[in-house]
Amino acid sequence: MRYRAYLYSPALILAFFLSWEFFARLEWINTGLFPAPLVILEDLSDLFKQEVQGQSVLLTHLTTTLKRLFLAAIEGTLVGFVVGVCMGLSYRFYRFFDPIITLIMPIPGIAMAPLFIIWLGFGDVTIITVGAIATFFPVAHNTSTGVRSIEKQLVRAAQIMGAKRIKILTQVYIPWSAVYLFTGIKLGLARCWRTVIAVEFIAAANWGFGYMIWDAAEYLNASVVYGGIVLLALTFTFIEKGLINSLEHMTVEKWGMLRN
Repeated sequence: MRYRAYLYSPALILAFFLSWEFFARLEWINTGLFPAPLVILEDLSDLFKQEVQGQSVLLTHLTTTLKRLFLAAIEGTLVGFVVGVCMGLSYRFYRFFDPIITLIMPIPGIAMAPLFIIWLGFGDVTIITVGAIATFFPVAHNTSTGVRSIEKQLVRAAQIMGAKRIKILTQVYIPWSAVYLFTGIKLGLARCWRTVIAVEFIAAANWGFGYMIWDAAEYLNASVVYGGIVLLALTFTFIEKGLINSLEHMTVEKWGMLRN
């Protein structure tokens, strides 16, 4: 029964695309707006085969976006983790940063993009910076929540056993808040992904998934727009399930802090 449940979603998705293909082939829907899935796949294949300077156009868009994503995510996560730990350990630090996070976190990255374009210009620097800011807030907020939620008896026990501050931080606070940290990383990575793609619409020079979709939309190339959206979903699913969930399984699940 458990394995059947895993088959329901793929079966529904397959049925949806088969129905879409069927209706498009019979021209029961506007194929200019809703091209058949096989047509979308064919256009993506042509984009994959097309080369610029000896490299696949589709793969160049993919690798450019992934490079921006990982640079932004790493920068935002590192800064967010440090700030979050400081917020959790220091009440004054928390009182200073919490209102700032509460005020700025709801602002979409695409809304910040024009300001950073003015400051930094078009290209990778703006895209990575705005993506890092989007990552920072969930990581800092969740990390601080995890550190502040620790049971004080654990800290006292470590102090009684003679542990120094650095050891208490690395062996008590951080492992305790690891579940919160991974939640923050997941949320931050998702925000970063959406932000990088959105900012690529307006700040990318000529490469990236966001630029590819926006450029296709300007030429009313619906098949590339749909194909790009599907690739966005598949790529991020692979990143989250293959990378983040694997790290989570090797750490907090293995430590018994999270149910698998």
